[in-house]
Amino acid sequence: MGDGPTPAQWAELRTRRPASDDALTTMSITSEGINTPLLMAVDVAGNLHLLIPVLRGPTGPKPPDLNGLKVRHRRLELGEFLDLVASPSHEQVFNPVCKDIVDAILIEQREPWAAVAAIIRTWQSAWKPARQEMDKSVQVGLFGELFVLQTLMIPCLGPAAVDQWSGPEAERHDFVGDLLHIEVKTTRKSRHEHEISRLDQLRVPDGCKLLVVSIQLEQSVGGDETLATRIDTIVDLLRDDAAALDSLMTKLVNIGWSEEMRNSGELLRFFLRDACVYAVDEDFPRLPDDFVPPSGVVSVKYTVDLANLPALGMDEVLAVIEAANPGYRD
Repeated sequence: MGDGPTPAQWAELRTRRPASDDALTTMSITSEGINTPLLMAVDVAGNLHLLIPVLRGPTGPKPPDLNGLKVRHRRLELGEFLDLVASPSHEQVFNPVCKDIVDAILIEQREPWAAVAAIIRTWQSAWKPARQEMDKSVQVGLFGELFVLQTLMIPCLGPAAVDQWSGPEAERHDFVGDLLHIEVKTTRKSRHEHEISRLDQLRVPDGCKLLVVSIQLEQSVGGDETLATRIDTIVDLLRDDAAALDSLMTKLVNIGWSEEMRNSGELLRFFLRDACVYAVDEDFPRLPDDFVPPSGVVSVKYTVDLANLPALGMDEVLAVIEAANPGYRD
């Protein structure tokens, strides 16, 4: 009987996550304390791999990809492998699947491709949760938040920036620190105009500063930016901090991101038109803090035009973030 994979083993592999996109960090699967030819591995994005040595590719139809689970034929320096790949968020389901497969290979001596196909069919219902397509407006908003995380927050705070990203938690502001909040507004319009959907969204918290980042995108089939390109860049920036990378991926899953989006028609493409940062002060267009809607009015939405406001320079923005977070810069 195989001795893994276990959560502790995956955690150890994450601390040694590889640096290059095509590399794997591996660990032998043991049976009664003895190493076997089967390997567990993680890649740069934190995906989980069970590697089973094979002599050739599948002789019949390859098992279909499921939500969060893929089967691949992979050639490594050590030889050819059946590569069973799962996303980090599916670890709890992946471990018992791996155990069944390891036992089928090591104890029952079954042919790997046939055994994997049969076991995946048995577990198939656990890997097919319904997933709705990510709405276009959600993609637009998430892209803006990732842009700010990559270009402003991580350069100032390093991996700790992920902890301040509160957008996936649906808080009042998209980035929340002790002394600074940041609200990100992203639009496909040709002007810096944004809808405000909460009465308190532009209220400056006591003892804090509030910045608004206004981002303009052009949606185009020829666009050179997607959620995937931004995620990949941020993963590269965080590759040396496994905890921050795991937190990032958890937040992305919570907001609706799935690796399956990369190969689907739902992933939007953009050109980045413009990005400006504004301080929310007495000149910023917003409802006054003491505004109270009439009785019976339960929500208010309004649009602000930021075109004529003076924007902060990039150096000034970085200085504000650093001043609000002393001691974070690497």
